[in-house]
Amino acid sequence: MDQMNSSETLTTGNKSPGFGSQSSGASTLDTIKDTVADKLHAAARTIQQKAGQNQESPVAGYAGQAAGWLDDAAEYVREVDPQKVKSDIQHQIRSKPGRSLLVA
Repeated sequence: MDQMNSSETLTTGNKSPGFGSQSSGASTLDTIKDTVADKLHAAARTIQQKAGQNQESPVAGYAGQAAGWLDDAAEYVREVDPQKVKSDIQHQIRSKPGRSLLVA
């Protein structure tokens, strides 16, 4: 897999959204991350409210657990560093190319 460094990005003008230099792409990515995280939190609150209204239901416990998972996912989305994810994926592909091809 061929990797572009930041100087190649600047000279060729080719940028991947969210993975390039700290420019408008980074702020767009931050906006998207915040929107997704907010939607996940809202879904968790809605599930929690519905579970609270039907506490005698056997499903209420599962709903509470699902709401917790959604909240955890929202925090992960909000905190994830795309550059770190990109470098981790590149490292994985370089260290185990056969396995990476099978997964792909």
